[in-house]
Amino acid sequence: MFIPKIPENNLKFQLEDLVNIAQKLEKIKKYEFNNPTNDEELKILETRLDFILPDEYKDFLRFSNGLILNGSTAEFFSIEEIIKFYEKKKATDFPSDYIVIAFLIGDGEVLCVSSETGKFIRYFDGEEEFFDTFKDVLENIIEHIKTIEEDYLLED
Repeated sequence: MFIPKIPENNLKFQLEDLVNIAQKLEKIKKYEFNNPTNDEELKILETRLDFILPDEYKDFLRFSNGLILNGSTAEFFSIEEIIKFYEKKKATDFPSDYIVIAFLIGDGEVLCVSSETGKFIRYFDGEEEFFDTFKDVLENIIEHIKTIEEDYLLED
């Protein structure tokens, strides 16, 4: 499994945790890290979205430009996928300021960032859960994986 270099940034401990989990579970669930993005690609994304992304999220993309965690637990989009999804017509009841950046749980739930507030939102069927930072999002996903895979993570 390819694992990008973990950067020295605000997400370091969460990324280390994800990598450790991925290494323990790679034989039973899919974990796929992509190559990191660069500042030029991030600038293109922000221009297309007409929105400056939160710094922590940009740090995440500089670690892995897209990522699959624990099968369908979380599928973070690459920059290209974010742009494609953004340019598709959204459902009329979907909040217009929400930019979809990941699929969660494999049941139609999405993770978004609001272009109005910069907050992150888990959105499913009109229900919303808000996160102030991307670090909070990662911690929530890590705890979810640890809960559902507890038996495998305890094995040595």
